Amino acid sequence: MRSDKTSFQSLKLQVLCVVVAVLVCAQTGLAREFKGVNFPDEVKIGQDVCKLMGIGIRKKFFITVYYGALYLLQPTTDRSQVIDSDQPKEVLIHVIYKEISADKWVEGWKEGFESNTPSPNPELQKKIDQFLNCFNESVKSGQSVKISYLPGTGTDITINGKQKAVITGHEFMAALWSIWFGKHPASDSLMNGMLGK
Repeated sequence: MRSDKTSFQSLKLQVLCVVVAVLVCAQTGLAREFKGVNFPDEVKIGQDVCKLMGIGIRKKFFITVYYGALYLLQPTTDRSQVIDSDQPKEVLIHVIYKEISADKWVEGWKEGFESNTPSPNPELQKKIDQFLNCFNESVKSGQSVKISYLPGTGTDITINGKQKAVITGHEFMAALWSIWFGKHPASDSLMNGMLGK
């Protein structure tokens, strides 16, 4: 009898916690649900709070690879401003495909750099190589890649919660952001989704 009562009280407590969590999220807008995945409505980069602009889908050969979310301190839908503006910003990638190998990450990034920054100077090439070296293991479905930029500090690459590198310089940041928002974006649908279009 006591065991039944304890179980009932435990169930009531669990239900109460869920209700409170739902109410808090509804009131504060803590997350936006996108095809079953929750993305925060805002992220903190340094001392600044950046707002979610939009979420897009990266597909390859009709296969959904990942969802990407863009966060900006100063909202804009102008892709050149997204690239060039020296403001805190972030792209948060949530992997959907079962597993993306290190080789596939590197291959994709290389294609993006070559399409949008075809002749990097030696210093920039060194930073691109440093970035590529961050992707030395596979990333599985449900895991994330966070790429955030803070002026004066650089581009932070964090994979599944583990910081891989901080790469200095506006030039590198612009080259990297060009992969998503440049003249030859990796995916138009991903770009437009992240810009909130």
